[in-house]
Amino acid sequence: MVQLQGQIVKGKVVRLEEYGAFVEVSTEDGGVVTGLVHVSEVDADFVENIYAYLAEGDEVDVKVLDVKDDGKVDLSIKRADPEWQDEESVNLRSKLDKDFNKRLRRFMHKSQMIQGEARRQRRGRVVS
Repeated sequence: MVQLQGQIVKGKVVRLEEYGAFVEVSTEDGGVVTGLVHVSEVDADFVENIYAYLAEGDEVDVKVLDVKDDGKVDLSIKRADPEWQDEESVNLRSKLDKDFNKRLRRFMHKSQMIQGEARRQRRGRVVS
């Protein structure tokens, strides 16, 4: 099964839970193993209701993400899609978000300093 890691294979949905789908896939030795497609790996969009996307018995293409030492298999339906864009666009967006957040924090800090100075000046006038 470790040899399948990173490959896209056919599988069959055998059980659905709110947190994901259990999918049976064939191993290279002809056996069958059940892996989990977490709800976040079902579709590129946010999946609120997994039952709206999948049903037991559905044939799906899955990408084998990880085979853990304890035998658990992590699968992904969205990453099996040839149109799927990996982390490149996420990293670009992440950098833009960090820059924006940095500027926003700086602005808020200056704004709070100005607000504090205005309050001190008002207090000074009231006391006098």
